[in-house]
Amino acid sequence: MINLIKNKNINLSILETDFDVFADVVNTFSDEGFKKASLIDLDDHIIPEYFKNKMTIVLQVSDMLVGYSIFEFKSVNKVSNVIINKLYVKEEFKNKGLGEFILDGVIYVSSEVGTRCVTVTLDDSDAFMIDFYKKIGFYESGLNENGTVLTVNVSAFSNHRKLNDKFRSQPKDSVDYKSLKVIKKITTGRSGNIYLTEDGKILKMFTSNSFTYIKDREETLKSIMNLEMNEIIKPKNLVYYDGVFVGYIMEYLPEGDSLWNKIKKMSFEEKIDKIKDIEVLMKRLHSKNIYICDLNSENIFFDSSENIRLIDCDSFVVKKNVINTLVVNKFKDPVNIVVNEKSDLYAFAVTAFEILVGMKIPDDSSISGVLKFYNKYKHKVPVSFKDYFDKVFINKERIYLTDSYENYINDIYNSTEVNEEEKRSGNITVIILSILLLAIAIFGYIVFKTK
Repeated sequence: MINLIKNKNINLSILETDFDVFADVVNTFSDEGFKKASLIDLDDHIIPEYFKNKMTIVLQVSDMLVGYSIFEFKSVNKVSNVIINKLYVKEEFKNKGLGEFILDGVIYVSSEVGTRCVTVTLDDSDAFMIDFYKKIGFYESGLNENGTVLTVNVSAFSNHRKLNDKFRSQPKDSVDYKSLKVIKKITTGRSGNIYLTEDGKILKMFTSNSFTYIKDREETLKSIMNLEMNEIIKPKNLVYYDGVFVGYIMEYLPEGDSLWNKIKKMSFEEKIDKIKDIEVLMKRLHSKNIYICDLNSENIFFDSSENIRLIDCDSFVVKKNVINTLVVNKFKDPVNIVVNEKSDLYAFAVTAFEILVGMKIPDDSSISGVLKFYNKYKHKVPVSFKDYFDKVFINKERIYLTDSYENYINDIYNSTEVNEEEKRSGNITVIILSILLLAIAIFGYIVFKTK
């Protein structure tokens, strides 16, 4: 979910692929036929057809679902308009202003993407909802086969209800893009371009036109800036253009080098040490519900003191900001289609294998291409590590390397322990038999002498 407003009790969010909340929406507001069909899809992590190509905003109060709205963007004479399909609020909350709150969210999003007007069509018999829309500024603009069409001008509504003040939260130390003088483009990345400014700042500008993507990156970077972890190269300042988030100014890299540039000079033991450092940092982030998302050897940096530093932090996913974001990193996890701890573990395994064999998997490799690369070069890693990589790439397990190695050693120890038990048991049996034979021999000798 992409948060529009989130505080201790109230969460107004854009729902994308949070299947649990989708299920709550369907269970709470749908008839039995629609519920049955939709919940089957949601169980399979598939967005039901009705919700596709539409945007859903949900309102939760103290984690309880209160209401939601579904709307879609349509172009009329090359002008963007928003059509509200549904606006639902639980009966006990209808007279508490929460319907207006959800609608404010719909029109704020419409404003941010340059929409001119928002319309809704209501059945003529639905006097309550017609009155609701008219009271907050909608007016009748026509009729169609489904009923009365109500319309509102987005710009006028936004200004009247001061939606920018309600939904925009610009940090005090943010930078106005208009104050920056860009000299040249340094590089082009998958999510944005990096520039050099006249005063020596390194500026990343996002290229996506998706409101939800940009909003999510803004909230994520705010969280990372406040994160007390020196191992991450954090943003220095967020950059805004007329109040809209557009990018950030990067911290400078300390003296050092990227991991990949160091690999060819490393011994096997040094490579293992680096892999351990990466895993320790990954575990720390996971303990804070932060996922690296785009973990690869090019984003790992070691400073002059050999301390690990992660760059390109705008690809991180912070769970409290957004849940179930689709995996878009270089090597997609064939098992987990959404970002989580397990998708990071897959990317870590790919990176660790590249480090150990000293070769990169081609960037455009398919899932089968990664497996083919692994099968071709797995003979280059020790058996104990091969056991881990087999679990990840062949058995499709998602496990930390240290846990896998510990299990591997324990299995060997337990196997050896069983063998020792068998040996001890066998030795005892031999000793007992020897004693018995000796006793029989002595007894026979005594009997013979007595006779």
